[in-house]
Amino acid sequence: MKRFFSLALVLGLAAVQSASAATVFYDFGDSNQQTPVNYNNVVVNPPGQLSIADSVDSDGSLTGITASASGFFTGSNTGGPQTPTGDAAIFAATATRDNAFGHAGAFGANPLTPQGTVVFGGLDGSGATAYDITIFAGRNSTPNLRETQYDISGLASTSLLLEPANNTSNVVTAAGVIPSLAGTITLIAKPGPNNNSPEQFYYLGAVRLVSAPAIPEPASLAIAGLASAGFLFRRR
Repeated sequence: MKRFFSLALVLGLAAVQSASAATVFYDFGDSNQQTPVNYNNVVVNPPGQLSIADSVDSDGSLTGITASASGFFTGSNTGGPQTPTGDAAIFAATATRDNAFGHAGAFGANPLTPQGTVVFGGLDGSGATAYDITIFAGRNSTPNLRETQYDISGLASTSLLLEPANNTSNVVTAAGVIPSLAGTITLIAKPGPNNNSPEQFYYLGAVRLVSAPAIPEPASLAIAGLASAGFLFRRR
């Protein structure tokens, strides 16, 4: 009986994790630095494409995932790295070179833009799918710290910190994010606690969204295993 129950648990786990993963890339920034192949470009300079109605994945297939940006400065910075290295090498150079940005401190006579928001929608709100969100931002030739904080919220919330100043290789990742019941994940970019630039600049250059089946709770596995076990015993 133990043999049949172990097999049932394996079958139950396989059933829960049978869906395949999808990878979606986003490039935030300048209209002249868009990434052409299987990327989703959110343009803030000029602000002509702040939303994506149906994102493509890394294979060029439509996913039904939406993205909408707001709150960033209506310009972009093209001073990011043109040769990403290390962990940042997952992104195209045209995606790392430019940034959406904002400023919580005075920046000339421009209105303050204390935080930028990106809402990803059209996601699986059933709790069966989790999303790994990897973020890059880089600003070359920067004499001060421009640490950026990314607050990510779905069914739960988490915060990440990344230093964009002279960054060519570092990324941050929020793993296993479960969307809200409405099928959304919200990403807010703003200055981090160690940001010492007078203008309080913050940046968002590129994002990778990877979906995969959520890891089930042990109780869920047991239920799936018992259901499979019942099927096996009926066959006997």
